Amino acid sequence: MTDDLLLLPSITDADADHRGRVVVSGSHGGLYPGYLAAKAGLRAVVLNDAGGGLGNAGVAGIHALDQTGMAAAAVFHQSARIGDAGDMLARGVISTMNAAAA
Repeated sequence: MTDDLLLLPSITDADADHRGRVVVSGSHGGLYPGYLAAKAGLRAVVLNDAGGGLGNAGVAGIHALDQTGMAAAAVFHQSARIGDAGDMLARGVISTMNAAAA
């Protein structure tokens, strides 16, 4: 792992001090977590798909981050515990990613 990789239980913990870092966070991949990742200036983010939700709301932020050029992906909610970034890194299986991450 590199010094750029950071594990955060919640994306609400990301701030300007994490600018340019790659973050794995236990948060869902909805619009608000996507906004927080962009606001913090992260280089890339991996979140949880949280089962998708109505209208795929659980990953809407992943795809919205394409507008910022930030690579973003979500792990399948049944492959790792939601809220546990370490488990997501160790066992998570990517279920979706945006074009910037492809």
